[in-house]
Amino acid sequence: MKSIGIVGLPNVGKSTLFNVIAKLAVPAENFPFCTIDKNVGIVEYRDERILNLAKLFQSNEIFPAVIQFVDIAGLVKGASKGEGLGNQFLSHIREVDLVMYLLRAFPDKQVTHVYDRIDPKKDFEDVLTELILKDVETVEKKIVAMGKDVRSGKDDKVKVQHDALQKLLKQLLEGKTAYRFKNDPENKSNEAIRQIIHDIFLLTSKPFLVVLNISYIDMSEPAYVEKVAQWKKEVIEFADFAFGPDVVGDVAFIDSKFLADIQSFSAEELDEMKKDLSYFCDVQTLIEIAKKKLHFINFYVGNEKDTRSWFLTEGDTAVDAAACIHTSIAEKFVRAQITNAGDILSLGGFNEVKAAGKLQTVGKTYVMQDGDYINVLTS
Repeated sequence: MKSIGIVGLPNVGKSTLFNVIAKLAVPAENFPFCTIDKNVGIVEYRDERILNLAKLFQSNEIFPAVIQFVDIAGLVKGASKGEGLGNQFLSHIREVDLVMYLLRAFPDKQVTHVYDRIDPKKDFEDVLTELILKDVETVEKKIVAMGKDVRSGKDDKVKVQHDALQKLLKQLLEGKTAYRFKNDPENKSNEAIRQIIHDIFLLTSKPFLVVLNISYIDMSEPAYVEKVAQWKKEVIEFADFAFGPDVVGDVAFIDSKFLADIQSFSAEELDEMKKDLSYFCDVQTLIEIAKKKLHFINFYVGNEKDTRSWFLTEGDTAVDAAACIHTSIAEKFVRAQITNAGDILSLGGFNEVKAAGKLQTVGKTYVMQDGDYINVLTS
């Protein structure tokens, strides 16, 4: 199961946001072999397609794709050296698939900023600096460990990797991330370099999402709106420097306190507030953004009993999809019938798609597409 780690300084709204997420979470016991503690919430991704398919099939139950949110302990300066809950903080980041940097952009005299300021860019720099310092330590140790093999001259691959780590170390010391380094076109196309970056579990190599935690109430004040626009600009500029040009594109906004306040609102009340809610993301929108960052696609199965969806990564195959459904189905995979969920919805059902000639039979190596509906045939 893929996961998003919520990272930030203390008192930036992480716990408030996680409390919102926790109320949306499904019981952990629904997921065998998954160890869950109080800081993890499993949230369903209820997209339009699965809801419409379930309605078409008149399914008794719906099982959407899910993703974990992990509330990671607030970071302080010195975390890379074990200060505060530094070791716990850093180990938890290693376990997630995407890092969500939550940055405070709300004024609140009742909630004191750990450094007595409201400066999202500076907060971002402080958090990222601790991660980079830990990566510097990791890379330095690996360079030393590889020294003997490099000196032996027996393996050209090791030499390439050793040289790459030295270049990476230089960039880290400049304040640039491993994410930027590994996505450089020259490095991205080199399998040996990609492998070594992957193998040493660098914290700053992970996909990321930047979120400004704003105050919706204060958005009625022109001066605050101007500040938010300036903070956004500064954060994007810093992210472009640290992670690489044009990797962010935009910064997401959220108001964790407001989302917490409206948890008890009815659907009708929320519908009336659509304009207000357009200022910032809800949890489902965060999942949608994370889905794009992680290069996820969705596929579906369904009938009158239930309709289900799973996440796959772009490039995954039909047998990978079968494994999501059940390992035994993947093991007994013979072929699969594939169509698009949109065709099922427009034509009125699986049999109607088949009659229209829009059903294709594929083998194990078929590359799944977003929105595929699959029927696996087994031995």
